[in-house]
Amino acid sequence: MDRIQDYFYIQTSHDCMIASLHCSDQYEEMGMFIDEQAIIYYLKENNIVFGIDYGSLQQVISAKDKNDFPIIVAQGLHVENGNDGYITYELNFSSEISKSPNWNFRDIMRIPSVHTGQKIATVTMPTAGKNGTDVNGNAIQALPGKPVQIKAGKNVVYHEKEHSFYAASEGQVSTNERYIEIHKVFKVNESLSMKNGNLDFVGSIIIHGDVPTGYTVKAKGDIKVFGMVEAATIIAGGSIFISEGLAGLQKGYIKAGENIHIGNINQGFAYAGNDLFVESSILHSECTAKNNVYCQKGNIIGGTLSVGISVEAKDIGNRMSTQTEIVFGMNKIIKEKEKQLVAKKEELEDTLKKLTVIGKKVESELDQNNPKTRITLLRQRNSYKKTADQLADIDGMLTQLNSYLGSEKEAKLVANGHLYPNVMVTFGKYKRKIDTAYKHVQMNLDQNEITVQAL
Repeated sequence: MDRIQDYFYIQTSHDCMIASLHCSDQYEEMGMFIDEQAIIYYLKENNIVFGIDYGSLQQVISAKDKNDFPIIVAQGLHVENGNDGYITYELNFSSEISKSPNWNFRDIMRIPSVHTGQKIATVTMPTAGKNGTDVNGNAIQALPGKPVQIKAGKNVVYHEKEHSFYAASEGQVSTNERYIEIHKVFKVNESLSMKNGNLDFVGSIIIHGDVPTGYTVKAKGDIKVFGMVEAATIIAGGSIFISEGLAGLQKGYIKAGENIHIGNINQGFAYAGNDLFVESSILHSECTAKNNVYCQKGNIIGGTLSVGISVEAKDIGNRMSTQTEIVFGMNKIIKEKEKQLVAKKEELEDTLKKLTVIGKKVESELDQNNPKTRITLLRQRNSYKKTADQLADIDGMLTQLNSYLGSEKEAKLVANGHLYPNVMVTFGKYKRKIDTAYKHVQMNLDQNEITVQAL
């Protein structure tokens, strides 16, 4: 007796989302009659139970010859993964100025700000997605979308019903991967003087003028100076923007927890917790950046640069072979700080050992009727606790310093113009002194050897 499997066979795709019916070599000799129910029964015998295309079954029945095959007889329902949530900002957060042909290099930033009650951003919630099913009837679970991780920070409120962030105060908006915050801004519409004195502010500071020698400006947010900084001290928890530059006279110091954007640095000290951007030149200065230094249009002459990842400049050194040092990996400031902390830790550990010996001796000689011995023991225990607390603080600071270590194996030095002699380049423990001039080159650490390659 003829059987349908003598004339047909089923193939499914690797993901079991498509089932197709093929005919065998004996198909032309088929003498049996097949109908829709027979085909459905044959499909179910082969575990094809979902997504059967009944129109295709009629094509099988009405097929004339082998050329009509294969025929897709069932298709699964594809899974639709959920869409990730996303945030839409209502403000332009860019601090960049459009650099037209007539652009003035002093115009380097704009300040994004908000008013109380102003909408900052709207969150679109993630979707759950739709499950799929293969031709065998197996469920395919959809992956839900990921929610937005950004939360309301300082001076920002989140309205749950509207899924929106609103400003709770006036100020400058700051965003990162975790929070939206507003830093209240303190403005000085002239150069800093005795009329204002030193500044120490919890938000951001804008100075429409210069910062003369001797002044100190501190802010937990950003600091923006639309002028020159002389031998002054500028410290910001966020970024520092200085339109003109730092004329440090070997005393000026600027430190930013994030980026530094500046016109030039001359005989100054600079530290950037992220990147250092210099419009023109770095001259005879000591600069440190945790990640990158960009001085693409200017020169780096003299002094020392300590960098975590990369340095890119037009020229490094000069024709007069001025000694210039570029250090990748552990920078000099952190290295010196580490030495000091290690020395202090050893001193405290030695003190703890001595206090332990004293404590054991006092306890062995303790006379409850003698108040002097009891006071001595209390003093010893108090000293021990203070020393132990100081030691814990030192360990914490050493752990934090380790996070500032750069990977010299991934570091690079790029000179888009000239790399002059007497430039000392250090990648971790490896050093190389440039003894001949190069043009358009890049330096890397390759298999424990510092190499110079043409761009």
